[in-house]
Amino acid sequence: MALITGPATHIPGPTPLETARVSSFATMHQAPMPPWRNDEEAEEYRADPKAFLMARCMLWLPSVTVFHNWIITATYYMPDYDELGATGVKFYRSDKAHDEALWQGKVGLVVGKGPMAFLDDEHVKFYGQNVEIGDWVQYDILEGRQFTVDRIHCRRLKDTQIVMRVDDPRLVY
Repeated sequence: MALITGPATHIPGPTPLETARVSSFATMHQAPMPPWRNDEEAEEYRADPKAFLMARCMLWLPSVTVFHNWIITATYYMPDYDELGATGVKFYRSDKAHDEALWQGKVGLVVGKGPMAFLDDEHVKFYGQNVEIGDWVQYDILEGRQFTVDRIHCRRLKDTQIVMRVDDPRLVY
């Protein structure tokens, strides 16, 4: 057995904020759930779900490598409420509406993409069709496998399981 001596060396690691935000306890709940933890985060998500999901996923995405032709999407979860036009009137969704939207949800934000995704081969021709990180995409609810990382519900899909790109996730229900 060797004893190592000498000056202490700083080993870089996550900052306290990152440690507090990424939690295995949050990941233990594997079913779809809201990606926000509190009212402040809910407002941030409602204002810009793409920016919110990308920021939250960037806490863990640098630690993973997506292989082959897999596409990783962060599932779009409808906000608690929408404002009706410029009236300031808020339309709140019931828990039942949220539950139904979770099971019917078929839109996700592309947060990861394997190096072989959307490349033509002898069996499949994409004819230039492609998606990029940050695109909203639609897929069938029975496609892909689901998983959750730090409250962000995700799906892994093959490139051929992507149905279309959408500008606004609220267009698809």
